[in-house]
Amino acid sequence: MSAKVHYEDNLFFVQSILRTIEAGLRLDIDPEFFYDKILEDIFFVDATISRAFSELKDSTFVINRIAHLRSVRRTSSAYSVFLDRLQSETTGFSRAYSTYHEKFAATLDDHLQLRRQIDSLLDELDPEDEQTELVSSQEYGFLLAEQVQDSNDNPEMGE
Repeated sequence: MSAKVHYEDNLFFVQSILRTIEAGLRLDIDPEFFYDKILEDIFFVDATISRAFSELKDSTFVINRIAHLRSVRRTSSAYSVFLDRLQSETTGFSRAYSTYHEKFAATLDDHLQLRRQIDSLLDELDPEDEQTELVSSQEYGFLLAEQVQDSNDNPEMGE
């Protein structure tokens, strides 16, 4: 397993999966062809959101942690809207997954709790806690001036 978790990209990909499922469910496709795959993706999205939150909750030194927590919250909200829509609509897929409606309702409750935990955690965190190293425009100017000076003094360094 890699040492660095790419939360931003991972959550973007999960959101893309969710949008793809939603788009597929709006099409007039046969539920029996795609039933297992879509169900697997629905549970995959749930597990990935939960795992990302769990890791961020426990890892206080993650760079951009606050932004990642907010992204997890947005992804969880989108997922909840999707599940609610899946249960309330009367499409072929909604009927096909009717045996999972109780599980989906429980998952909706879980994600509501997850978002409350994120809100509570975000209230506790100070944006100053973000461990980002920003370089001001003055620092860039100073660093670039040094580099230009060094390359003028030593032409081999500019290559």
